[in-house]
Amino acid sequence: MACCFNFFNALGGKQQQQEVKKSILPVSPGKCLVFVMLQLDWLSDDGQSLRNKADMRRQLTLLKTAGVRGVMGDIWWGLCEPQPGKYHFGGVLELCDLLQELGLQLQAVMSFHQCGGNVGDTATYPLPAWALDVAKEKGLLYTSRAGAVSEDCLSLSADKEVIFPSTNGGPRTALQCYQDYMAAFVGATGSHMGTTVCELQIGMGPCGELRYPSYQMSSGWNWPGVGLVMAHDSGMLRMLKAETGMDEPPAALPEEQNALPDDIPCFRAAEPGADASSTGFRSGPCKVFLEWYSSALMRHGRDMLTQATLALHRARCSPSVSGLTFSVKVSGLHWHVTHPSRATEACAGYNCCTSDSADAYCSIAKLLADSAKVAKRPVIFNFTCMEMTNNSSGGVPTALSAPEDLIAQVRRACINHNVPLAGENALEFDLATSGWAFDQMEKQIRSYSPGRDAMHGITLLRLGDGFVKPDSLEALGHFVSRN
Repeated sequence: MACCFNFFNALGGKQQQQEVKKSILPVSPGKCLVFVMLQLDWLSDDGQSLRNKADMRRQLTLLKTAGVRGVMGDIWWGLCEPQPGKYHFGGVLELCDLLQELGLQLQAVMSFHQCGGNVGDTATYPLPAWALDVAKEKGLLYTSRAGAVSEDCLSLSADKEVIFPSTNGGPRTALQCYQDYMAAFVGATGSHMGTTVCELQIGMGPCGELRYPSYQMSSGWNWPGVGLVMAHDSGMLRMLKAETGMDEPPAALPEEQNALPDDIPCFRAAEPGADASSTGFRSGPCKVFLEWYSSALMRHGRDMLTQATLALHRARCSPSVSGLTFSVKVSGLHWHVTHPSRATEACAGYNCCTSDSADAYCSIAKLLADSAKVAKRPVIFNFTCMEMTNNSSGGVPTALSAPEDLIAQVRRACINHNVPLAGENALEFDLATSGWAFDQMEKQIRSYSPGRDAMHGITLLRLGDGFVKPDSLEALGHFVSRN
């Protein structure tokens, strides 16, 4: 009764109360857990409080009636560690206390990337200046052949470079910076870990995803361009030379980020009747490079998960395996999936092209399975584009887009390695009028058996006033109750 009373009062107005009485709300969480992403700027400008606590309380109170399990929030590195070793987690604690009071949970994203310049970005949070300035000076930011530099995140070539300042001024590696940040977060949230905080998503690249920043809207990229290889920073070139003997990536790789696969010598498909093994991406320098480029990314992912495990040990955090999971976000690069080169994925570091057995998603799933054994807790494979269909290319046949086929490939990889799969929608949609999106996500959820391949959860973009209107809550509640 108290829950219904609070819900009616939060909505306000007799007419709205009458509308609610006709609805199915409140509903309980379903078998497939549903979370909602917070706004990008949910933290105050200094990170020490919620930006608008009253609004958030109102929205979360309403959201709970639709049966969601909780919210996902970015814990921005650039905001919460303004000086080396000086952490501002006051806003995180305030959120955790509020969620605990309301009976909701938090998927906490360790956001070691900048906010701004990507699809859906409505706020700007750069990397911490003390890290960004050093990386610029040392050539440890991802760079294209033409010299375009991405400030989305540090290059993975910075992982073991002992150059970043610490609290006492002594240098540390990028991996040590990430571990220190996660350990400080775990220590600050204390008893909320494994209860209110149910998941740590470990940021591993641009947009928090395990990939290279191969396509950047802020630099003129347009869909369905394949993007660029980002391996020309000093650090990546040193790694490439040491591990392959190559001085630089092959010239046959993309020079124009909006090019299509058959415009690019390395990615051009074989002529009909020709031997596919003779194509650029399956032979010679391109094959060697693409396999190295992908393997370097996989190593980075493994190392980041190791840092998360070490951070928990340092903070003396021992929640039960069921109480806290790790997760890794993998980008749904669905365009040019039906081209033999899988060029978009290859530029981002996902190798599905250099041999018949090349399957980046199997490699990632194996990485997560191996890391879960070390961490002694599940590591979730979090994949985007769950609302998209193979007909979602907007009438652009040159996109060669197949998101449903891609999700099926990811699903098989997760089943084969016994890794839990969760998903997100790629683009925001209006809950009240987009039944098609809910139907497609429900199709993806229900295509799983109730066994080990049962889908773990769905996280929806993005909490705001439109999300908690009566008709939106009703649509969300129906989706939750069916799954």
